[in-house]
Amino acid sequence: MSQKIKTQKGFIQIPLLIAIIVSIAVISVGGYGGFEYYKTSKIIKEAEQLSKEEKYEEAIEKLNLAQVSLFVKNLGIKKQEISDKQEETKKLVEDLSKYNQGLNEFDKGNYQEAIDLFFEIPEDSFYSNNAKLKTEEAKRKMVEEELGETKIAKEKAEEKAQQEAIKRSQEEMARKAKEQELATKEAQEKMMNTDNDGDGLTYRRELELGTSDWDVDSDGDGIKDNEDLHPAGGGRYIAQEFEWDYGGNHWTWKYPIHEDWYEYYKRKPRTSHGLEYVTTNDPFIKEVAKMLKETAQKEGYVVSLFITSFVQSLPYVEDAYTTFDEYPKYPIETFVERNGDCEDTSYLLASLIDASGYGSALVVLSNHMATAIKSSSGFGGSYYEMDDGRYYYVETTGKGWGLGNMPSEYKYQQAKIIKIWDGKTIYSYPKYQKPCDPSPDFPGYYSDGENFYSDSQCNYLTYCLPFKEFYVNPQTLSFYWDSSCSQVAVKGCSKSTAYPGYFFDGLDYYSDSRCIQRARICRPSSIYYDRYYDGYDTYWDSSCTQRVVLGCSKSSIYPGLFFDGWSWYYDYQCTQKAR
Repeated sequence: MSQKIKTQKGFIQIPLLIAIIVSIAVISVGGYGGFEYYKTSKIIKEAEQLSKEEKYEEAIEKLNLAQVSLFVKNLGIKKQEISDKQEETKKLVEDLSKYNQGLNEFDKGNYQEAIDLFFEIPEDSFYSNNAKLKTEEAKRKMVEEELGETKIAKEKAEEKAQQEAIKRSQEEMARKAKEQELATKEAQEKMMNTDNDGDGLTYRRELELGTSDWDVDSDGDGIKDNEDLHPAGGGRYIAQEFEWDYGGNHWTWKYPIHEDWYEYYKRKPRTSHGLEYVTTNDPFIKEVAKMLKETAQKEGYVVSLFITSFVQSLPYVEDAYTTFDEYPKYPIETFVERNGDCEDTSYLLASLIDASGYGSALVVLSNHMATAIKSSSGFGGSYYEMDDGRYYYVETTGKGWGLGNMPSEYKYQQAKIIKIWDGKTIYSYPKYQKPCDPSPDFPGYYSDGENFYSDSQCNYLTYCLPFKEFYVNPQTLSFYWDSSCSQVAVKGCSKSTAYPGYFFDGLDYYSDSRCIQRARICRPSSIYYDRYYDGYDTYWDSSCTQRVVLGCSKSSIYPGLFFDGWSWYYDYQCTQKAR
């Protein structure tokens, strides 16, 4: 708070002055002077009181009255000194005014203006010390204020910085949240577009199909999910039924194939002919090869020949209709469609032979393709010499082509050989060895693939071979009853077991194997227990001499006699009546 100085520095000598004036007045004036003395003293006391109250202006006015009093004016006692004090008091009034102005500015917080006013107070002024104190206080206030402003500014700055930091933090958090959201979306999108099992389908597509993204083959059928018609399972089986002849037997075989495998190959793009069409490792090829091999081994057949007969039984589509090298089929297509040209059946046979564990190769000729199968060197026919042995030519375009049987137009033609086992290609001319191998169908005989022989060198040609209870001509495939193939075996006419040299059709006996020339053989009648039959007539005796005559029968009462219904007779013709 402002401090107002009440000490009357300029009036320290006023009492003394008053005492001097009073003394002089008493001395100089009598009774009247006593009244003036009293009046002057009262004015001076009032001035003194006003001075104490820092009412300098009023005190000065009182002093002015005292100065013009009778004692001062007429006697001139201390007049100059009173004038000095008046001036001094005026100066104090000015100093007090500045001091009070400074205090007002101080109170308003205008410290620099207060200091400026305090500096205007002289060093010898009564208010100088107080002004200095206030100046120091103002300076301190200014410093404090400055510090306070700095602190406030600092606090504001800190608060602002904090707010900005919070804002940045919030923005950073928002940014990170957005980044996280984007990262999550990106991760999700990346996850949805990921192909974890490498089957060519994204996780999104796997979810749509109901398949697993961690299993390349979700339904376990051997086909990748992206190439599978029913990747999650299901679908139908295509029923297949085959018929063919081999080893004197008629073979029938049913094998259903799932449509996924057929469609898988059907949808594959077609490339030029080559090894990729030999699908040894396909499950259906392995299964078919296994069944054919086990059947052949069980029956004692040559496995490769039995498999070949199966492939040859498929209907052949002439190249005239399909054009060679036009549209190669994969084995399962040939299998399901049950037809194909030379390339298609060659791929199928090569696949089955290879899956059965035997060596095979593709033989590419001009506008034709066949298969070559590895066999022992002792086997005859056309073959190609390769790294690990002989590979015999096999024709797949029709029935009856044996191992090593090559059409004449290809016997002197160079072929492109594609090895199944290593994929390498060589070019080679066929070699030929006269075939002469034990016949699996006719034990004890040999064959060169076309004819049959009685010796192991295939020198002695034979046209009549034993086959079960018959004989057969391998050229005509006709069956006979005799080793010279002269007695033709006809259906419904068989050799008689009761009468050697004769033939029986179930009713009668015949002299020839065709059951044309009925033979007279005396035999018990199949109708009458007591008669005999020669194929034409009925007889009473086993030598068929006593022919039965109508109306004359054996007597049941008199053995050895005959009876005509009225009389008895000695002869079977009832002509010699007995007595």
